[in-house]
Amino acid sequence: MADAGSQMNSVRSANGRATLRRDARLDRAAQRHACWMSTNGTFSHQGGGNSSPSDRIAATGYPARMTSENIAQGQSSGSELMSDWMMSQGHRENILRRAAQDYGVGVALLSGRVVWVMLYAAQ
Repeated sequence: MADAGSQMNSVRSANGRATLRRDARLDRAAQRHACWMSTNGTFSHQGGGNSSPSDRIAATGYPARMTSENIAQGQSSGSELMSDWMMSQGHRENILRRAAQDYGVGVALLSGRVVWVMLYAAQ
């Protein structure tokens, strides 16, 4: 998981963006969602109780003024993950969002494949 964060910050730096700080509250929200998807056999930005990424972040006590979320399945490393996300306009926008300050990451197994959740937020 640390590899995903360092890869994300390398991509941000290469694109003239400030690096993001890892936040334990965002890690908890991302990990909980990854585990929820795994347990429920689903792959979606909508989580338990119809929660949104911002709902899950708020539940940790992180006072977010902006949030976004990337999810992926099947990549075996942070570099593969970032490469795939950077080829997708919406994921790329989340990674390079100027307003983001912090991030968190979660990983679980879904149907035998790694599922990734990365949250981006600012207070």
